Amino acid sequence: MDLESRKRDKVHVTKDDIKKGLTSVGLHQGNVVLVHSSLSSFGYVEGGADAVIDALLETVGPAGTVVVPTFSGNPTDMEIGVEAVFDVANTTVEKATGIIPEFFRQRREAKRSLHICHSVAAIGPQAEYLMGEGISAYGVGSSFARLHELDSWNLFLGCSFNSCTALHMPEEHLKVPFREYRDFKNCKVILPDGTEGLCRSVEFQRGRIVRDGYDLGKMDEVLAQEGILRTSNVGGATIINAKLRDIYDRTLKHLQQDVGFLLTAEARRQVREELGV
Repeated sequence: MDLESRKRDKVHVTKDDIKKGLTSVGLHQGNVVLVHSSLSSFGYVEGGADAVIDALLETVGPAGTVVVPTFSGNPTDMEIGVEAVFDVANTTVEKATGIIPEFFRQRREAKRSLHICHSVAAIGPQAEYLMGEGISAYGVGSSFARLHELDSWNLFLGCSFNSCTALHMPEEHLKVPFREYRDFKNCKVILPDGTEGLCRSVEFQRGRIVRDGYDLGKMDEVLAQEGILRTSNVGGATIINAKLRDIYDRTLKHLQQDVGFLLTAEARRQVREELGV
């Protein structure tokens, strides 16, 4: 089947369709919003990733700020001692994070943070502040902590809470025993002006027991039942929007009752057996 035939077989979505969907889930002028996304979920988007980005920027307007994850690699894949290099201007976004963030980070007005594996890119008046300190991924001083401070929205375009990095914020707050800190002192960061320096990033990463043991997708149903999600549909994509503070507060409550709440049943069993919690 040729390209034109594949296009005809898909639902067609325009920038205006996306803007209407964004407004219907509560996104308005002046908002700060963190966006997780799947371009393919919409169907065929006229204008591609750029149309989605333009829809987001036009919906929040010049007073608003759009933020996307520009993650560049899972720290558990980086062997201790390996001198990884994070080139802020040129390191591409990992495939799992999506094509929209890759297009977004390349925009002239976009700023990208310095965390070696959990960077974000932002456009808007709050962009510089949201770069954080480049040290913690989602703890104090991080971009995620500052999104929480600014009462931002957390928007999902055609993807589920399986992609919700903010869920790890309350885990770090509670210092859950199945995650552990590591630094990247052997790694380097190249700034957009070409300056090279040692990496200052720290990651509260998955430990051995829960390397593949998360079930974040359960939070779609949990948070829907708690009434904090706003949803709509555009083309083939479900759009979900919620305040990041609400996501944090609800998740923290569940973790305080069961520290392994976000884990699969098997990982939870292992945590109980090996750590006694």
